[in-house]
Amino acid sequence: MDADPAATTYRSPRRPVVRPAPSAQPPARLGYVMPGEFEPHARLWMAWPGATTRRWAEPTIVDEIAAIARAAGRFEPVRVVVSPAYRDEAAASLGPGIGIVELPVDDIWIRDSGPTFLREPSGRLAATAWSFNGWGDKFDGYDADKLLAPHVAAAAGAPCFTAPVITEGGALHVDGQGTVVVTESALLNVNRNPGRTRAEVESGLNGWLGTSRVVWIPGERWDSITDGHIDGLMTFVRPGAALFEVSDDPAHPRYHLLREQARALELATDARGRRIEVGLLKAPRELPRGTPGFCGIYVNCLILNDAVLIPAFGDAASDAAALAAFQAAFPDRSIVPLRVDAICAGGGGIHCVTQQQPAAAAAPPT
Repeated sequence: MDADPAATTYRSPRRPVVRPAPSAQPPARLGYVMPGEFEPHARLWMAWPGATTRRWAEPTIVDEIAAIARAAGRFEPVRVVVSPAYRDEAAASLGPGIGIVELPVDDIWIRDSGPTFLREPSGRLAATAWSFNGWGDKFDGYDADKLLAPHVAAAAGAPCFTAPVITEGGALHVDGQGTVVVTESALLNVNRNPGRTRAEVESGLNGWLGTSRVVWIPGERWDSITDGHIDGLMTFVRPGAALFEVSDDPAHPRYHLLREQARALELATDARGRRIEVGLLKAPRELPRGTPGFCGIYVNCLILNDAVLIPAFGDAASDAAALAAFQAAFPDRSIVPLRVDAICAGGGGIHCVTQQQPAAAAAPPT
């Protein structure tokens, strides 16, 4: 971890949580950048359902987390953070070949509470710990997760830089070439960065991601859980190209909103001055349940070494169309559909419960 001696006390409406003060030196000044998710990974990190998960989730959540870990483990090493109380359960469910790291952890959403990994040109690893406040102080039971990122970084052998920005890892997508895409509804929300200007938030993102261009799209304030995370809207396929999920049903309540957001991304330019090529992915027409907040989103997927894990929802036509769209976008990778209904019922998807650690070697320039 970074050696900043000072600390700040973040006072939530429920109880105080002591956090490290922001690092004096942003990692970008040392040459660190966040690679694109489509670049090679050293391993994948996940979190086993902890006490908070078990308050809201169905028992099948354990099976779904294990299924994602095993599916990912076919393509790259996987480590799962497990609260000591659940070690035996995790070991039995995950089976051989999946690493277990014992750490205090509340919930499964490691994309948001865990570290964002960075790399510098020689291949050295580092991590950014965002100031995670439980999605705008909406929920109890996240004291361990608010302090999780530096512990995971230490387990990965990565120095950890504490960022001044309050956000979550699922609120940003990078292209690995200097561009980060975020939503106004999440990053500029008063429940995360009150009093900070857009320019101040951009400076924090660029300094702790190694990016130089922040692309803003409006986002979705109706999303009562994440306030419109970008990983519920799009993913980068490669530098300069993205998949964006929209509905093809004019009666869909988000039909116009999603197309307006996709258009905002199409009109943006990235850090290299390119217009971003936006492929439209059709949202499922039918979902397996009507749970409020159900994350019925194909683009909340995970890009792995040689594969992409995508959700399936039991709508045969929509699932087949999504599989074909992903296969066209990633012709050299296997597309692996998984049913993750219990995870989706919690308001997240496959991307939300995973976090990639980049490989030491950078991808060839394109």
